Amino acid sequence: MPSLRKKIILRDIFITCVLMVVLIPVGNFMIDVMFARSFVESTIGLKNECKVVSLLLCLGCIFIHRGVGTYMVSGILKPIQQILSALRRFEEGKEELLPQIVLHAAADVEEFRKLASILNAQTNRIQKQIEHLTKQKEETKQILESLGEGIVALDPSAKVTFANAKACQMLHIPPVEILGKRLDSTKTKELTEKCHDLIVYALQTTEPASYLWNERGDRSLYLELSAAPLAYQDGALLVLQDKTSDYQIIGMGKDFIANASHELRTPITIIRGFAETLQDVPDLSSTMKEEIIEKIVRTCIRLDKLVRSLLILTDVENLPKDRLKTTDLIPLVDNCIHLMKTANPTVLITSDSAVEEVFITADADLLELAILNILENGIKYAKGPPQLEISIQKEERAVQLKIRDNGIGIPESDLARIFDRFYTVNKARSRKSGGAGLGLSIVKTIVEKHSGAVHAESIADFGSVFTLTFPIKRSIL
Repeated sequence: MPSLRKKIILRDIFITCVLMVVLIPVGNFMIDVMFARSFVESTIGLKNECKVVSLLLCLGCIFIHRGVGTYMVSGILKPIQQILSALRRFEEGKEELLPQIVLHAAADVEEFRKLASILNAQTNRIQKQIEHLTKQKEETKQILESLGEGIVALDPSAKVTFANAKACQMLHIPPVEILGKRLDSTKTKELTEKCHDLIVYALQTTEPASYLWNERGDRSLYLELSAAPLAYQDGALLVLQDKTSDYQIIGMGKDFIANASHELRTPITIIRGFAETLQDVPDLSSTMKEEIIEKIVRTCIRLDKLVRSLLILTDVENLPKDRLKTTDLIPLVDNCIHLMKTANPTVLITSDSAVEEVFITADADLLELAILNILENGIKYAKGPPQLEISIQKEERAVQLKIRDNGIGIPESDLARIFDRFYTVNKARSRKSGGAGLGLSIVKTIVEKHSGAVHAESIADFGSVFTLTFPIKRSIL
């Protein structure tokens, strides 16, 4: 019977040891205590030697259990610590971007390796999104900087978060003085205060607002100010558009209509007056009648010339591109000289050209008209026998045609306006010669339609020099 009890006790001890080894992954201090208590209960009734052996066996199982458990727990904690350590540097601001997580070989457990791979993939995806957003931001900034309008972005407190170069130029404020500030806190100017008022209105009412700003001075300035709220009450946008050229065109149009009406009304009034004289006074002498008829004819010619000039201007302003052909400038100028000498045999025209041919893209008929207009002016306003000098100079990408006369010259105060429509330096002399102030305006319009430029230099009583510049058609050279 005692032998049977010993066998049972030894069996219980063996089973306990096996359970401790099997339950190592679950191991904690309470399990160790439970197994130790089971050993003590199992050794009751055994001899001292057996109790010592059993106790040593129990302690050995506990140490094995705790050692293996600690090793396995550290194998779990180490990769977690490595992951947290990598993420903590980003959280503390020591890394601008989420770092890549690299597990050491000792911690390269399959599950944690997969977790690290997923985190790294997410990091790469976030990094790509950040790079894409940064690129989009730079592209948007470049687009806004390239616009001809001034653009100002503001936050909900009306502080400037962005202003392109054009806006700073229009507001006369450097970028460093405008960013992060309200427009009304900058140097006090009526324009910035008006802009601020529009922005505040847009932010408070969530409705767009606009205003036409006009500053008069040496150069009248027209600015259209438009403020609009951004979505989700995220601030406002201010747009400044320079409308000066538009209003100048409107003003020029009004002046053109007024001047054209005046120029047309004058000859019509003259013709009507002479016609009524012939009608009301039938007994006029033959000499008087001939003088009146001659004046009517001369006025009709002037009226016809005026109408044709207006039609030419309209035609040139709507010049289609298909009318521009490859043209050699040298023979075209020679033909103009021939026509002018035929019409004015007393004129002396000299030509100097260092090249035999220069090809440009032009409407030959219109270009001849522009050159003839300048030559006619040189003859009309000549001091004594008319003398004209024509020179052609070829440069790398352009050709210059210069026409010099020995005329009465143009006062310096009038040089800036001689190409304006209906502008004449000496109105009495122009009207007497049949001019309406459209000749040089036609010249400028024709030259500009040929992608060229015209420039005049003159000294009163010493003649004038007109320079016409055209781009060379390089494909022909």
